[in-house]
Amino acid sequence: MTCYLKETKHVILSGHRRWYAARKLGVQKIPVILVREPKSEEEELERLGSVQGGKVDWSMYEWAKYTYEMWIMWDKCSFHELAKKMGVDNKQIAVRVKVFQYYQHSEIEDKLANGVYTLFALYYLIIWLEKLDKFKNDLVQRFNMDLIRVTMLRKIELGLVTVNDLKNEMLIRTLSDEQIKTFLVNINLRFSDVTEENIVDKVVGSSKLKTHQVKIKNALININQIDAKNIQDADELLNHLNNLKAEVAIKLEYLNEFL
Repeated sequence: MTCYLKETKHVILSGHRRWYAARKLGVQKIPVILVREPKSEEEELERLGSVQGGKVDWSMYEWAKYTYEMWIMWDKCSFHELAKKMGVDNKQIAVRVKVFQYYQHSEIEDKLANGVYTLFALYYLIIWLEKLDKFKNDLVQRFNMDLIRVTMLRKIELGLVTVNDLKNEMLIRTLSDEQIKTFLVNINLRFSDVTEENIVDKVVGSSKLKTHQVKIKNALININQIDAKNIQDADELLNHLNNLKAEVAIKLEYLNEFL
């Protein structure tokens, strides 16, 4: 535990959880490293980050809070500049600051601390909600953005929505309002559930033409979800694309019957 002396009291810089655990267990003494008192709030924040940099006892929420406070302290400088000052990646700075700014802290703090949410999932949910508002504004107006956010957070918590889902703009562009509505109303549905044939048929009714148009759009969604990182993934990607190509060819034959 690291502390500094301020007047007649010791202030903990790091090790708050160890101190709390010691109190709960009735431990009377724990090792303390005494350092000089910071000269300013800014210096305290910088030293706090330095002390905690190699530790694992900070939650993602605490890192987001600390980064946001540093950003305010540095007069809301660019994320690039703050990243240089803190010695971390630009993306990490952007993710931490935007997540801390956007969400009500009461709805994310505990779940971030317990690993139920990740900062990147929360970050990409912000972007997803913004795009939903852009491309499906009527739907957002009917449902209310706060309700949609809470629903999506619950689906992330249940493991029904992934970061890849949130990064896939095609899901918003190609799914119909009714498909997204079905997805939001049923808390147990994944995105893939509303692109299956039985759901599609319910959405578009008896029109075979519309059904096959939606299926082709869903095939495009599947293509955009594929990511090849090595040779094995590339082989799987090629096989998947060949399968999709065959499926699209079949759907085109059906469409030609109506043209």
